Amino acid sequence: MGRAREFDVDVALEAAMRTFWERGYEGASLSDLTEATGVGRQSLYLAFGDKQKLYLAALDRYREHFYLPLLEALSGNVDVRVALREAILPLVDGSCADDPRGCFLIAAAAERASEDSAVRSRVAAAFAGLEAALLEAAQRSRAAGLVADTVDLTGWAALTVATIQGMRVMEAGGTDRGTLIRALDAALAMLHP
Repeated sequence: MGRAREFDVDVALEAAMRTFWERGYEGASLSDLTEATGVGRQSLYLAFGDKQKLYLAALDRYREHFYLPLLEALSGNVDVRVALREAILPLVDGSCADDPRGCFLIAAAAERASEDSAVRSRVAAAFAGLEAALLEAAQRSRAAGLVADTVDLTGWAALTVATIQGMRVMEAGGTDRGTLIRALDAALAMLHP
């Protein structure tokens, strides 16, 4: 019978996520990952598989932390503009700090998606899920008379995903909070009846 794990898998995965997020796939060596997680090489591989599988698990963890709450916020309010603003502002406020990292999914797409179909699939699924949630929220808002009938909601949802992701890139590049908020507000203003 094998020995019980001597580490918390969730804590280790969180540390691996932050390491990959800060350094990228190529920049995060196995030594970096074992140091960050406090888990030996063999134990890390037994728990997660190889580096690529650990990276995919880290992307999934990032999605749980940053995308699922956004999707939940969009499902819980009749006014998509209020729900989206309330969900995005904490991300902007949390990321516009001394050491912004931007969006891990965008970084993964830029670094790995062209050569790793599993990464590409996860990134595409996250963005498509956000777009679908935005569309559904906008449709509910329209049914409540809060969104103009003339707005192409499918196009607006796609544009808003691009706006949110662009905001994350801009914040990582040091763009000030006010500029990011103006970009979000411009996307939301398109819905006014």
